[in-house]
Amino acid sequence: MQTTRLIENHAFFARFRSAICQFAHSQAQTNRLCYIGGNLGYLHVFYKMFFFFNLRIHANIRSMKSYSIFLFLCVLFISSCGILGTKPVETHPPIPAVDPLETLHTEIEDILKDMLFSTASIGIKVVAVETGEVIYAKNAQKLHHPASTTKLFTAAPALAKLGSDFRFTTTLYTDAEKDAQAVNNIYLKGSGDPILKTEDVVNLAVKVVESGILSIDGGIIVDESYFDTVREGPGWMWDDRPYWISALSIRSLEPSTGSRAIACGQFLKKTLEEKGVKVSGQVITGAVPSDFRILATHASPPLADIVKLMNKPSDNWIAEMLFKTLGAEVKGEPGSWQKGREAISEYLGEILGQPSAHRFVDGSGLSRYNLVSAELLTQLLVRLYHNFELMPEFTSSLPIAGVDGTLRNRMRGMYAAKTLRAKTGTLSGVSALAGYTRTADGEVFAFGILISHYVGSAVPARGVQDRIGNLLTEFSRQRARKH
Repeated sequence: MQTTRLIENHAFFARFRSAICQFAHSQAQTNRLCYIGGNLGYLHVFYKMFFFFNLRIHANIRSMKSYSIFLFLCVLFISSCGILGTKPVETHPPIPAVDPLETLHTEIEDILKDMLFSTASIGIKVVAVETGEVIYAKNAQKLHHPASTTKLFTAAPALAKLGSDFRFTTTLYTDAEKDAQAVNNIYLKGSGDPILKTEDVVNLAVKVVESGILSIDGGIIVDESYFDTVREGPGWMWDDRPYWISALSIRSLEPSTGSRAIACGQFLKKTLEEKGVKVSGQVITGAVPSDFRILATHASPPLADIVKLMNKPSDNWIAEMLFKTLGAEVKGEPGSWQKGREAISEYLGEILGQPSAHRFVDGSGLSRYNLVSAELLTQLLVRLYHNFELMPEFTSSLPIAGVDGTLRNRMRGMYAAKTLRAKTGTLSGVSALAGYTRTADGEVFAFGILISHYVGSAVPARGVQDRIGNLLTEFSRQRARKH
Protein backbone atom coordinates (compact mmCIF):
# COMPACT_ATOMS: atom_id res chain seq x y z
CA MET A 1 0.00 0.00 0.00
CA GLN A 2 2.78 2.40 0.94
CA THR A 3 4.67 1.41 -2.16
CA THR A 4 1.65 2.10 -4.34
CA ARG A 5 1.17 5.55 -2.72
CA LEU A 6 4.82 6.36 -3.16
CA ILE A 7 4.61 5.51 -6.84
CA GLU A 8 1.46 7.59 -7.21
CA ASN A 9 3.04 10.49 -5.40
CA HIS A 10 6.13 10.24 -7.58
CA ALA A 11 3.97 10.26 -10.69
CA PHE A 12 1.99 13.16 -9.26
CA PHE A 13 5.13 15.16 -8.60
CA ALA A 14 6.39 14.53 -12.10
CA ARG A 15 3.11 15.69 -13.62
CA PHE A 16 2.97 18.62 -11.20
CA ARG A 17 6.49 19.74 -12.05
CA SER A 18 5.80 19.47 -15.77
CA ALA A 19 2.61 21.46 -15.46
CA ILE A 20 4.26 24.19 -13.40
CA CYS A 21 7.16 24.50 -15.84
CA GLN A 22 4.81 24.74 -18.80
CA PHE A 23 2.74 27.39 -17.05
CA ALA A 24 5.74 29.35 -15.92
CA HIS A 25 7.38 29.38 -19.33
CA SER A 26 4.14 30.38 -21.02
CA GLN A 27 3.83 33.25 -18.56
CA ALA A 28 7.43 34.25 -19.16
CA GLN A 29 6.78 34.47 -22.87
CA THR A 30 3.51 36.40 -22.61
CA ASN A 31 3.85 38.47 -19.47
CA ARG A 32 7.63 38.56 -18.85
CA LEU A 33 7.21 36.99 -15.38
CA CYS A 34 10.74 35.66 -15.19
CA TYR A 35 11.32 37.69 -12.08
CA ILE A 36 8.89 38.43 -9.24
CA GLY A 37 10.20 40.70 -6.53
CA GLY A 38 9.64 39.52 -2.98
CA ASN A 39 7.78 36.58 -1.40
CA LEU A 40 4.34 38.15 -1.92
CA GLY A 41 4.97 38.04 -5.63
CA TYR A 42 5.82 34.34 -5.43
CA LEU A 43 2.63 33.56 -3.49
CA HIS A 44 0.52 35.44 -6.02
CA VAL A 45 1.97 33.42 -8.88
CA PHE A 46 1.61 30.17 -7.03
CA TYR A 47 -1.97 30.99 -6.20
CA LYS A 48 -2.74 31.49 -9.89
CA MET A 49 -0.96 28.22 -10.68
CA PHE A 50 -3.07 26.40 -8.08
CA PHE A 51 -6.31 27.12 -9.95
CA PHE A 52 -4.66 26.40 -13.25
CA PHE A 53 -4.00 22.75 -12.49
CA ASN A 54 -6.55 20.03 -13.22
CA LEU A 55 -8.79 18.53 -10.53
CA ARG A 56 -6.72 15.43 -10.22
CA ILE A 57 -3.74 17.46 -9.12
CA HIS A 58 -6.02 19.40 -6.76
CA ALA A 59 -7.27 16.21 -5.20
CA ASN A 60 -3.78 14.96 -4.50
CA ILE A 61 -2.83 18.27 -2.96
CA ARG A 62 -5.65 17.95 -0.45
CA SER A 63 -4.21 14.67 0.71
CA MET A 64 -1.12 16.47 1.96
CA LYS A 65 -0.82 17.33 5.63
CA SER A 66 -0.85 21.09 5.16
CA TYR A 67 -1.13 23.76 2.52
CA SER A 68 2.23 25.06 3.53
CA ILE A 69 3.85 21.87 2.31
CA PHE A 70 2.32 22.57 -1.06
CA LEU A 71 3.78 26.04 -1.17
CA PHE A 72 7.19 24.73 -0.17
CA LEU A 73 7.08 22.13 -2.91
CA CYS A 74 5.98 24.76 -5.45
CA VAL A 75 9.05 26.82 -4.62
CA LEU A 76 11.29 23.81 -5.05
CA PHE A 77 9.75 22.78 -8.34
CA ILE A 78 9.63 26.27 -9.80
CA SER A 79 13.22 26.93 -8.83
CA SER A 80 14.16 23.79 -10.71
CA CYS A 81 12.56 25.36 -13.78
CA GLY A 82 14.95 28.27 -13.43
CA ILE A 83 12.37 31.06 -13.19
CA LEU A 84 13.42 32.35 -9.77
CA GLY A 85 16.85 33.43 -10.88
CA THR A 86 18.07 36.97 -11.07
CA LYS A 87 16.49 39.39 -13.45
CA PRO A 88 18.03 39.08 -16.91
CA VAL A 89 20.30 41.98 -17.77
CA GLU A 90 19.06 43.87 -20.77
CA THR A 91 21.95 44.49 -23.16
CA HIS A 92 22.37 47.26 -25.71
CA PRO A 93 24.63 47.42 -28.73
CA PRO A 94 28.04 48.91 -27.72
CA ILE A 95 28.44 52.64 -28.43
CA PRO A 96 31.66 53.01 -30.38
CA ALA A 97 34.24 55.45 -28.99
CA VAL A 98 35.19 58.22 -31.40
CA ASP A 99 38.87 58.87 -32.02
CA PRO A 100 39.54 62.32 -30.50
CA LEU A 101 41.80 63.22 -33.44
CA GLU A 102 39.03 62.41 -35.90
CA THR A 103 36.66 64.58 -33.91
CA LEU A 104 39.20 67.42 -33.91
CA HIS A 105 39.64 67.12 -37.67
CA THR A 106 35.88 67.23 -38.18
CA GLU A 107 35.50 70.29 -35.97
CA ILE A 108 38.31 72.16 -37.75
CA GLU A 109 36.82 71.25 -41.13
CA ASP A 110 33.47 72.59 -39.95
CA ILE A 111 35.13 75.91 -39.07
CA LEU A 112 36.75 76.03 -42.50
CA LYS A 113 33.31 75.87 -44.12
CA ASP A 114 33.02 79.56 -43.23
CA MET A 115 31.87 81.76 -46.10
CA LEU A 116 35.23 83.55 -45.85
CA PHE A 117 36.81 80.70 -47.78
CA SER A 118 34.55 81.05 -50.77
CA THR A 119 37.27 83.43 -51.96
CA ALA A 120 40.07 83.34 -49.36
CA SER A 121 42.76 80.68 -49.11
CA ILE A 122 44.24 79.07 -46.01
CA GLY A 123 47.35 77.12 -45.08
CA ILE A 124 47.42 75.42 -41.71
CA LYS A 125 49.55 72.92 -39.85
CA VAL A 126 49.50 71.69 -36.24
CA VAL A 127 52.29 69.56 -34.77
CA ALA A 128 52.79 67.93 -31.36
CA VAL A 129 56.19 69.35 -30.42
CA GLU A 130 57.37 66.42 -28.29
CA THR A 131 56.71 63.67 -30.85
CA GLY A 132 56.54 65.52 -34.16
CA GLU A 133 53.12 64.00 -34.82
CA VAL A 134 51.13 65.98 -37.35
CA ILE A 135 47.83 66.72 -35.63
CA TYR A 136 46.24 68.50 -38.58
CA ALA A 137 47.37 69.91 -41.91
CA LYS A 138 45.71 71.61 -44.85
CA ASN A 139 47.58 73.28 -47.70
CA ALA A 140 50.62 73.32 -45.41
CA GLN A 141 53.08 73.73 -48.29
CA LYS A 142 51.24 76.61 -49.96
CA LEU A 143 53.02 79.95 -49.84
CA HIS A 144 51.36 82.99 -48.26
CA HIS A 145 52.37 86.48 -47.25
CA PRO A 146 53.41 85.98 -43.61
CA ALA A 147 52.84 89.61 -42.55
CA SER A 148 54.19 90.08 -39.01
CA THR A 149 54.77 86.38 -38.38
CA THR A 150 57.96 87.26 -40.29
CA LYS A 151 59.19 88.60 -36.95
CA LEU A 152 59.52 85.00 -35.71
CA PHE A 153 62.19 84.49 -38.39
CA THR A 154 63.91 87.68 -37.27
CA ALA A 155 63.80 86.91 -33.55
CA ALA A 156 65.05 83.31 -33.74
CA PRO A 157 68.35 83.88 -35.60
CA ALA A 158 68.97 87.10 -33.68
CA LEU A 159 68.77 85.26 -30.36
CA ALA A 160 70.81 82.38 -31.75
CA LYS A 161 73.54 84.38 -33.47
CA LEU A 162 73.80 87.48 -31.29
CA GLY A 163 72.85 85.93 -27.96
CA SER A 164 70.11 86.91 -25.53
CA ASP A 165 72.57 89.18 -23.65
CA PHE A 166 73.61 91.14 -26.74
CA ARG A 167 73.38 94.93 -26.24
CA PHE A 168 73.32 97.77 -28.74
CA THR A 169 75.77 100.57 -28.00
CA THR A 170 75.69 104.27 -28.78
CA THR A 171 79.06 105.90 -28.20
CA LEU A 172 80.56 109.39 -27.96
CA TYR A 173 84.14 109.79 -29.20
CA THR A 174 86.54 112.70 -29.51
CA ASP A 175 89.87 113.38 -31.16
CA ALA A 176 92.76 112.07 -29.10
CA GLU A 177 95.22 114.98 -29.29
CA LYS A 178 93.22 117.79 -27.65
CA ASP A 179 93.40 118.82 -24.01
CA ALA A 180 90.76 118.00 -21.46
CA GLN A 181 88.80 121.28 -21.60
CA ALA A 182 88.70 121.90 -25.36
CA VAL A 183 88.27 119.31 -28.07
CA ASN A 184 88.12 119.59 -31.82
CA ASN A 185 85.19 117.36 -32.73
CA ILE A 186 82.77 115.07 -30.96
CA TYR A 187 81.58 111.96 -32.76
CA LEU A 188 78.25 110.27 -32.03
CA LYS A 189 78.12 106.74 -33.43
CA GLY A 190 75.11 104.46 -33.46
CA SER A 191 74.96 100.69 -33.83
CA GLY A 192 71.29 100.21 -34.59
CA ASP A 193 69.81 100.59 -31.11
CA PRO A 194 66.05 100.35 -31.86
CA ILE A 195 64.96 101.76 -28.50
CA LEU A 196 67.38 104.67 -28.12
CA LYS A 197 65.64 107.57 -26.36
CA THR A 198 66.34 111.27 -25.96
CA GLU A 199 67.09 110.76 -22.27
CA ASP A 200 69.86 108.35 -23.23
CA VAL A 201 71.49 111.09 -25.31
CA VAL A 202 71.02 113.53 -22.41
CA ASN A 203 72.93 111.10 -20.18
CA LEU A 204 75.76 111.01 -22.73
CA ALA A 205 75.90 114.79 -22.68
CA VAL A 206 76.09 114.79 -18.89
CA LYS A 207 79.13 112.53 -19.05
CA VAL A 208 80.80 114.96 -21.46
CA VAL A 209 80.33 117.75 -18.94
CA GLU A 210 81.55 115.53 -16.11
CA SER A 211 84.73 114.83 -18.10
CA GLY A 212 85.64 118.55 -17.85
CA ILE A 213 85.12 119.53 -21.51
CA LEU A 214 84.04 123.18 -21.79
CA SER A 215 84.18 123.76 -25.54
CA ILE A 216 84.02 121.93 -28.85
CA ASP A 217 85.99 123.96 -31.40
CA GLY A 218 84.86 121.91 -34.33
CA GLY A 219 81.43 120.34 -34.69
CA ILE A 220 79.39 117.25 -33.90
CA ILE A 221 79.87 114.46 -36.40
CA VAL A 222 77.25 111.70 -36.53
CA ASP A 223 78.37 108.23 -37.70
CA GLU A 224 75.66 105.92 -39.04
CA SER A 225 78.03 103.71 -41.04
CA TYR A 226 77.02 100.57 -39.14
CA PHE A 227 74.11 100.30 -41.61
CA ASP A 228 74.03 101.05 -45.31
CA THR A 229 72.26 104.15 -46.57
CA VAL A 230 69.18 102.39 -48.01
CA ARG A 231 66.35 103.72 -45.86
CA GLU A 232 63.34 101.77 -47.17
CA GLY A 233 62.81 98.04 -47.24
CA PRO A 234 62.24 96.14 -50.50
CA GLY A 235 58.60 96.19 -51.56
CA TRP A 236 57.43 98.64 -48.91
CA MET A 237 54.31 100.69 -49.60
CA TRP A 238 54.60 104.47 -49.88
CA ASP A 239 53.02 104.94 -46.44
CA ASP A 240 55.78 102.85 -44.80
CA ARG A 241 58.46 105.39 -45.76
CA PRO A 242 58.42 107.36 -42.48
CA TYR A 243 60.49 104.60 -40.87
CA TRP A 244 63.66 105.78 -42.69
CA ILE A 245 65.95 103.26 -41.05
CA SER A 246 69.33 104.51 -39.79
CA ALA A 247 71.92 103.01 -37.44
CA LEU A 248 71.66 106.21 -35.36
CA SER A 249 67.99 106.87 -34.73
CA ILE A 250 65.64 108.12 -32.05
CA ARG A 251 62.15 107.26 -33.12
CA SER A 252 60.53 110.19 -31.33
CA LEU A 253 62.76 112.71 -33.17
CA GLU A 254 61.28 113.65 -36.52
CA PRO A 255 64.13 114.43 -38.93
CA SER A 256 63.79 117.91 -40.38
CA THR A 257 66.45 117.22 -43.01
CA GLY A 258 65.44 113.65 -43.86
CA SER A 259 68.26 112.20 -41.78
CA ARG A 260 67.56 110.58 -38.44
CA ALA A 261 71.27 110.65 -37.57
CA ILE A 262 71.43 114.41 -38.10
CA ALA A 263 68.35 114.80 -35.88
CA CYS A 264 70.16 112.90 -33.10
CA GLY A 265 73.25 115.09 -33.49
CA GLN A 266 71.20 118.26 -33.36
CA PHE A 267 69.54 117.09 -30.16
CA LEU A 268 72.99 116.35 -28.63
CA LYS A 269 74.28 119.81 -29.61
CA LYS A 270 71.29 121.54 -28.06
CA THR A 271 71.65 119.51 -24.85
CA LEU A 272 75.39 120.26 -24.52
CA GLU A 273 74.82 123.99 -25.05
CA GLU A 274 72.10 123.98 -22.41
CA LYS A 275 74.63 122.47 -20.00
CA GLY A 276 77.25 125.14 -20.65
CA VAL A 277 79.42 123.50 -23.32
CA LYS A 278 80.23 125.77 -26.27
CA VAL A 279 79.83 124.09 -29.68
CA SER A 280 81.36 126.15 -32.50
CA GLY A 281 80.64 123.97 -35.53
CA GLN A 282 77.58 122.32 -37.06
CA VAL A 283 76.18 118.82 -37.08
CA ILE A 284 77.36 116.81 -40.09
CA THR A 285 77.66 113.16 -41.09
CA GLY A 286 81.04 111.44 -41.07
CA ALA A 287 83.08 108.61 -39.57
CA VAL A 288 84.94 108.12 -36.33
CA PRO A 289 88.74 108.45 -36.98
CA SER A 290 91.18 105.70 -36.11
CA ASP A 291 92.84 107.78 -33.39
CA PHE A 292 89.91 108.41 -31.08
CA ARG A 293 89.18 108.65 -27.44
CA ILE A 294 85.94 107.29 -25.95
CA LEU A 295 84.06 109.86 -23.91
CA ALA A 296 80.93 107.91 -22.97
CA THR A 297 78.88 104.89 -24.02
CA HIS A 298 75.23 104.02 -23.65
CA ALA A 299 74.24 100.33 -23.70
CA SER A 300 70.73 99.14 -24.45
CA PRO A 301 68.81 96.54 -22.42
CA PRO A 302 69.67 92.93 -23.37
CA LEU A 303 68.41 91.55 -26.66
CA ALA A 304 65.99 89.18 -24.90
CA ASP A 305 64.09 92.21 -23.59
CA ILE A 306 64.16 93.93 -26.96
CA VAL A 307 62.78 90.85 -28.74
CA LYS A 308 59.88 90.92 -26.31
CA LEU A 309 59.31 94.60 -27.11
CA MET A 310 59.27 93.62 -30.78
CA ASN A 311 56.96 90.61 -30.69
CA LYS A 312 54.39 91.54 -28.05
CA PRO A 313 53.12 94.69 -29.81
CA SER A 314 54.47 93.64 -33.22
CA ASP A 315 56.87 96.57 -33.54
CA ASN A 316 58.02 97.00 -37.14
CA TRP A 317 60.66 99.58 -36.28
CA ILE A 318 62.49 97.25 -33.89
CA ALA A 319 62.21 94.36 -36.37
CA GLU A 320 63.90 96.28 -39.20
CA MET A 321 66.70 97.61 -36.98
CA LEU A 322 67.28 94.10 -35.68
CA PHE A 323 67.21 92.65 -39.21
CA LYS A 324 69.99 94.96 -40.40
CA THR A 325 71.96 94.43 -37.18
CA LEU A 326 71.82 90.69 -37.79
CA GLY A 327 73.24 91.30 -41.24
CA ALA A 328 76.04 93.47 -39.88
CA GLU A 329 77.03 91.06 -37.12
CA VAL A 330 76.81 87.85 -39.15
CA LYS A 331 77.84 89.00 -42.63
CA GLY A 332 79.88 92.10 -41.81
CA GLU A 333 79.31 95.86 -41.76
CA PRO A 334 77.48 97.68 -43.04
CA GLY A 335 74.24 95.93 -42.20
CA SER A 336 71.71 95.79 -45.03
CA TRP A 337 68.47 94.09 -45.95
CA GLN A 338 70.38 91.83 -48.31
CA LYS A 339 72.79 90.71 -45.57
CA GLY A 340 69.95 90.26 -43.10
CA ARG A 341 68.19 88.04 -45.63
CA GLU A 342 71.36 85.98 -46.12
CA ALA A 343 71.84 85.59 -42.36
CA ILE A 344 68.30 84.25 -41.94
CA SER A 345 68.62 81.83 -44.87
CA GLU A 346 71.89 80.48 -43.47
CA TYR A 347 70.34 80.03 -40.04
CA LEU A 348 67.34 78.13 -41.40
CA GLY A 349 69.69 75.90 -43.36
CA GLU A 350 71.68 75.17 -40.20
CA ILE A 351 68.69 74.16 -38.07
CA LEU A 352 66.41 72.61 -40.70
CA GLY A 353 68.75 71.24 -43.36
CA GLN A 354 66.42 71.73 -46.31
CA PRO A 355 63.79 74.24 -45.19
CA SER A 356 60.53 74.57 -47.07
CA ALA A 357 60.33 77.11 -49.88
CA HIS A 358 60.37 80.69 -48.57
CA ARG A 359 61.46 84.25 -49.26
CA PHE A 360 62.32 86.97 -46.74
CA VAL A 361 63.31 90.47 -47.79
CA ASP A 362 62.76 92.41 -44.58
CA GLY A 363 62.50 91.78 -40.85
CA SER A 364 59.01 93.00 -40.04
CA GLY A 365 56.80 91.52 -42.74
CA LEU A 366 55.79 94.85 -44.23
CA SER A 367 56.90 93.75 -47.69
CA ARG A 368 54.62 91.62 -49.82
CA TYR A 369 57.71 90.07 -51.34
CA ASN A 370 57.92 87.87 -48.22
CA LEU A 371 56.52 84.37 -48.70
CA VAL A 372 56.26 81.52 -46.22
CA SER A 373 54.25 78.34 -45.62
CA ALA A 374 52.52 76.90 -42.56
CA GLU A 375 54.98 74.03 -42.93
CA LEU A 376 58.00 76.30 -42.41
CA LEU A 377 56.35 78.15 -39.54
CA THR A 378 55.79 74.93 -37.59
CA GLN A 379 59.26 73.64 -38.45
CA LEU A 380 60.78 76.75 -36.88
CA LEU A 381 58.49 76.65 -33.85
CA VAL A 382 59.19 72.97 -33.12
CA ARG A 383 62.93 73.47 -33.48
CA LEU A 384 62.96 76.51 -31.18
CA TYR A 385 60.90 74.68 -28.57
CA HIS A 386 63.61 72.03 -28.30
CA ASN A 387 66.42 74.58 -27.99
CA PHE A 388 66.96 74.85 -24.23
CA GLU A 389 68.97 78.08 -24.47
CA LEU A 390 66.60 79.99 -26.73
CA MET A 391 63.15 78.60 -25.90
CA PRO A 392 62.46 80.61 -22.70
CA GLU A 393 63.28 84.00 -24.27
CA PHE A 394 61.58 83.12 -27.55
CA THR A 395 58.29 81.87 -26.12
CA SER A 396 58.10 84.61 -23.47
CA SER A 397 58.26 87.22 -26.24
CA LEU A 398 54.99 86.00 -27.78
CA PRO A 399 51.65 87.64 -27.00
CA ILE A 400 49.37 85.69 -24.64
CA ALA A 401 45.73 85.19 -25.64
CA GLY A 402 43.43 87.54 -23.75
CA VAL A 403 46.33 89.00 -21.74
CA ASP A 404 48.82 91.20 -23.61
CA GLY A 405 50.29 92.37 -26.87
CA THR A 406 48.35 91.96 -30.09
CA LEU A 407 46.32 89.11 -28.53
CA ARG A 408 45.18 91.21 -25.58
CA ASN A 409 41.59 91.46 -26.88
CA ARG A 410 41.38 88.07 -28.57
CA MET A 411 40.07 84.75 -27.22
CA ARG A 412 38.82 86.34 -24.02
CA GLY A 413 36.37 84.03 -22.28
CA MET A 414 37.62 81.08 -24.33
CA TYR A 415 39.46 78.05 -22.99
CA ALA A 416 42.58 79.27 -24.82
CA ALA A 417 42.74 82.52 -22.83
CA LYS A 418 45.93 82.85 -20.75
CA THR A 419 47.32 79.66 -22.33
CA LEU A 420 47.83 80.13 -26.06
CA ARG A 421 50.94 82.13 -27.08
CA ALA A 422 51.30 83.25 -30.67
CA LYS A 423 52.57 85.90 -33.06
CA THR A 424 49.94 87.68 -35.08
CA GLY A 425 50.28 89.10 -38.58
CA THR A 426 48.10 91.51 -40.53
CA LEU A 427 48.26 93.19 -43.92
CA SER A 428 45.40 94.17 -46.19
CA GLY A 429 43.84 90.86 -47.19
CA VAL A 430 46.26 88.88 -45.01
CA SER A 431 45.88 87.48 -41.49
CA ALA A 432 48.28 85.09 -39.77
CA LEU A 433 48.68 83.44 -36.39
CA ALA A 434 51.56 81.17 -35.36
CA GLY A 435 52.75 79.94 -32.00
CA TYR A 436 52.10 77.39 -29.26
CA THR A 437 49.30 76.18 -27.06
CA ARG A 438 48.99 73.60 -24.30
CA THR A 439 46.15 71.07 -24.57
CA ALA A 440 43.85 69.82 -21.81
CA ASP A 441 46.22 66.84 -21.44
CA GLY A 442 49.28 69.05 -21.09
CA GLU A 443 50.62 68.41 -24.60
CA VAL A 444 52.21 71.34 -26.40
CA PHE A 445 51.13 71.97 -29.98
CA ALA A 446 52.93 74.24 -32.43
CA PHE A 447 50.70 75.71 -35.11
CA GLY A 448 50.73 78.04 -38.07
CA ILE A 449 47.58 79.48 -39.67
CA LEU A 450 47.93 81.68 -42.78
CA ILE A 451 44.86 83.23 -44.42
CA SER A 452 45.15 85.30 -47.60
CA HIS A 453 43.19 86.89 -50.42
CA TYR A 454 40.08 88.18 -48.74
CA VAL A 455 38.49 91.59 -49.07
CA GLY A 456 37.44 93.76 -46.14
CA SER A 457 38.00 93.47 -42.41
CA ALA A 458 40.37 90.96 -40.85
CA VAL A 459 37.82 90.16 -38.12
CA PRO A 460 36.34 87.04 -39.81
CA ALA A 461 39.82 85.61 -40.44
CA ARG A 462 40.85 86.27 -36.86
CA GLY A 463 37.66 84.62 -35.69
CA VAL A 464 38.57 81.47 -37.61
CA GLN A 465 42.06 81.48 -36.10
CA ASP A 466 40.72 82.01 -32.59
CA ARG A 467 38.21 79.17 -32.86
CA ILE A 468 40.85 76.78 -34.16
CA GLY A 469 43.27 77.88 -31.43
CA ASN A 470 40.57 77.24 -28.85
CA LEU A 471 39.85 73.75 -30.22
CA LEU A 472 43.54 72.89 -29.98
CA THR A 473 43.71 74.11 -26.39
CA GLU A 474 40.60 72.13 -25.41
CA PHE A 475 41.83 68.98 -27.12
CA SER A 476 42.27 65.81 -25.04
CA ARG A 477 43.30 62.35 -26.16
CA GLN A 478 41.82 60.90 -22.96
CA ARG A 479 38.38 62.44 -23.24
CA ALA A 480 36.97 60.30 -26.02
CA ARG A 481 33.56 61.56 -27.06
CA LYS A 482 30.54 59.36 -27.76
CA HIS A 483 28.03 59.60 -30.59
